Amino acid sequence: MSQPLALEFVLVSGDYATMQAVSKAVKKFGAKFVLVPSAHEARECLNRRKIDGVFVDMEVPGALGLIESTRKGASNNKAVIFACLVNAKESTQILALGANFLLRKPVTEDGVAMHITISKELLLREQRRYFRHPVNLPVTLKAGEAEQQARMTNLSGGGMAVRTVKPLKQGAVLDFTFELSLGARISARGQVAWVNSEGMAGIILQTVRGKGNEQLEAWLASREQLRP
Repeated sequence: MSQPLALEFVLVSGDYATMQAVSKAVKKFGAKFVLVPSAHEARECLNRRKIDGVFVDMEVPGALGLIESTRKGASNNKAVIFACLVNAKESTQILALGANFLLRKPVTEDGVAMHITISKELLLREQRRYFRHPVNLPVTLKAGEAEQQARMTNLSGGGMAVRTVKPLKQGAVLDFTFELSLGARISARGQVAWVNSEGMAGIILQTVRGKGNEQLEAWLASREQLRP
């Protein structure tokens, strides 16, 4: 089986020492790294792209709210969250809101690398589930009484990207059906996670009807074997 794509991490911090430690540790794993200085910019980043892991400096204003909103969001609610904290008294609350790991500040390169190693199986499993396989398949979308034919451009275990004629509304819940190359017909429900001005939309899978889950898993496994 081929190796998955490079992991991608976001660090939310304005602290130079934390940035240095996380940046150096992440590069040891050949991973991509994005630095954002505020909780607001982090939310925008997490809404736009799929991220494998998020390092949150708890001294950043709004850090607790960011962890909570990430867990409740559509795009990255399964991302591994590493909370970097000064005060251990906050630990219980931070974990309750959804952080996976706690790192005491000042964080070190070795400490960050150790936590990435510990979480790597979790990171890779989730990434494999969300790897977007390029496709070109017709899909029928239905939101309430409105139905339209669209074109699916990629598909993963977590969702799909589609090109539509009529724009979809972000946050809308819709039903959809499509047929995979193995002849399996998938009927499912999902939520629109993002839309853009070019008629593209990302849909998160919520429920798959009947034997659709097994058929989708089989299709994904067969595509996984074909990856270069």
